[in-house]
Amino acid sequence: MTIDLVPHRVRRRLPAGILVLAATMLPVLCLLVWHPWNATMGDLRVYFAAARGLVDGDDIYTAHHKFPGMGLGFTYPPFAALVFAPLAVGLTFARFAITLASAAALLVIGWTTAKALRWGPIAALVIAFAALAFEPVWSTFGLGQINLVLLALLMLDLVGPMPRRFRGVLVGIATGIKLTPGIFILFLLVTRRFREAVVAAGTTMATMVLAYLVMPDATTEFWTKYVFDPDRPGPAHYISNQSLHGMIARLTQGSAATVPLWLLAAIIVGIAGLVLARRLYDRGLPFEAVVATALTGLLVSPISWTGHWVWIVPALAVMWSHRAALLSWRTTASVVITGVFVTGIVWWLPFAHDQEFHYNAWQTVVANAYLLSAVALTTQLVNSEARIR
Repeated sequence: MTIDLVPHRVRRRLPAGILVLAATMLPVLCLLVWHPWNATMGDLRVYFAAARGLVDGDDIYTAHHKFPGMGLGFTYPPFAALVFAPLAVGLTFARFAITLASAAALLVIGWTTAKALRWGPIAALVIAFAALAFEPVWSTFGLGQINLVLLALLMLDLVGPMPRRFRGVLVGIATGIKLTPGIFILFLLVTRRFREAVVAAGTTMATMVLAYLVMPDATTEFWTKYVFDPDRPGPAHYISNQSLHGMIARLTQGSAATVPLWLLAAIIVGIAGLVLARRLYDRGLPFEAVVATALTGLLVSPISWTGHWVWIVPALAVMWSHRAALLSWRTTASVVITGVFVTGIVWWLPFAHDQEFHYNAWQTVVANAYLLSAVALTTQLVNSEARIR
């Protein structure tokens, strides 16, 4: 007679317990790797300065002058300062908070990506842990950026389990924090999800009104002055800017032709990207449509620092899910693009102090590796759309 030392219901719960334990290990790992009690986290210092300015009644867009060595000021809409207000408690708390928030966001991103691709919970954890290898992700952690949190909000709204009556709210909040997610309002419009588009636009407007009620002067200054200042975030030609604007600025050496050429390219790419998203959505590929929109937004944005490219996590998951045989061009492309974002190859070049203006041909290709990878990923999405006709 065999004695069952582990009851059946306990055995059934063991996998769930292991998954929960693995999930809790991710925040711990992030805290250990990035030492938030000790890290500089330059971008987080900008958030902290704005939060302190809000709490102290100072101008959030000039509050950074009170902090020695802080060259760049706050560049987000004033509503973001309200979101960051708890960070004013102190830099140590802020470092802890942003690291834990980003780690939690990674778990959400892994879960929503796996759900969208009809993969299981183990795949969700694999995605979350594997994401730590990508330069945009560890750059986001190292700088104390909010990129992963915004990505998690957008994923929850666009492909996650958000109740239908609330869909669009998180898109609107993300847009209120940082303007670039606004491209997803256009995405909702072109895919004829009009109710969600109205909710998203209305939520964005609500964030603006709330910010005006709390900070009327700062809100007016942002929408009439700072939002039009191209140099406030930093020079467009800096190697970290992997948008069309960055590429064109490097090629034209920041000449007067840069902005007109970028606007023309942004309009063409923006329209093409949204048309592709509409086609993918109509053909039953809603997640691929979201990814196409995200890549389009990164390309047309005036500034897409490498840390902003955290969308590469769901994008590469889509690409690997579409690969064919082991020995195929799709697999080769997946390996190459994964390598680009794991190595952060753009940082291998000399940069800063206008060195970006003097690249030779092969250096120019490397300098725009993220942008070119987005083009390759979009081509893969076009092929996906073609295969299901």
